[in-house]
Amino acid sequence: MQSSNEDINEILLKSVEILPPLPDTIVKLNNYIEKSGSNIETNKVAEIISSDPLITAKLLKLANSPYYGFSREITTINQVITLLGIGNIKNLITADSIKDSFKVDLSPYGLDTSVFLNSCREEIFFIANWLNEEDRQLSYLLAPCALLLRLGMIIFANFLIQNNKDKEFLEYLKKTGLSDIKEAENKYLGVDHISFLGFLLHRWNFDESLVETICYIHTPHSASEKVKKSSYALSVIDHLFTPYNGSSPFNVKTAISLLEEANSQGISFNMHNFLAKLPPKAKENLNKN
Repeated sequence: MQSSNEDINEILLKSVEILPPLPDTIVKLNNYIEKSGSNIETNKVAEIISSDPLITAKLLKLANSPYYGFSREITTINQVITLLGIGNIKNLITADSIKDSFKVDLSPYGLDTSVFLNSCREEIFFIANWLNEEDRQLSYLLAPCALLLRLGMIIFANFLIQNNKDKEFLEYLKKTGLSDIKEAENKYLGVDHISFLGFLLHRWNFDESLVETICYIHTPHSASEKVKKSSYALSVIDHLFTPYNGSSPFNVKTAISLLEEANSQGISFNMHNFLAKLPPKAKENLNKN
């Protein structure tokens, strides 16, 4: 069994080399930002993005979506850059491009694809509803985090299907009562999907703050001061929307405990606002024993 697992792990590592490449526009933007350091010019960033009609259209559509709730229509890339910031835009268009590169089939995890995708959409809009008034910059940082958070599961599912391990994986997962995804992933793939995602995000040149926020999602108290608030917020979001039992009474109460823990450390969250903005299912479960 050990030898078989080692073979699978080796195949998984090799599969990283053939993941879909990033679009040329994103590669150019990453290269420009890296070379420019502190001398980044907004007009040059706008020029690079505007050279790609598809990315431009998606970014303008996103900027005008209810998620951001801007009071006026956003019509130019320069306006988007001014409002969201270069780092947030780079993260957003990269995350959106990567997300669209993969077929979503979560059957190895026993998850219905349409239900899964709907939960992901609800997750994005909950972030805006919760944080846009309380901490808009945090909301902007967490949007691409939420887009990417389940990507590791999507990649693992595709990998398991391609290597005829999907049914075996699901059977093992069911034996745990669908309660320990991390343990099953480590057994069959040698790594859990969050750790694997952190590796990929480094590879794709995401901002360190975004990578750290995701990597500390299960241990926000251990995160650096720079990303501690975003790590606590993402951990809360994960408990509310985690597959199988998101917004369960236990997870809702754990989310509240995380915010109380953060506040005790001087990391400010408005508990009244959070409770008021909870998703309906979470509100319903909050009063259950």
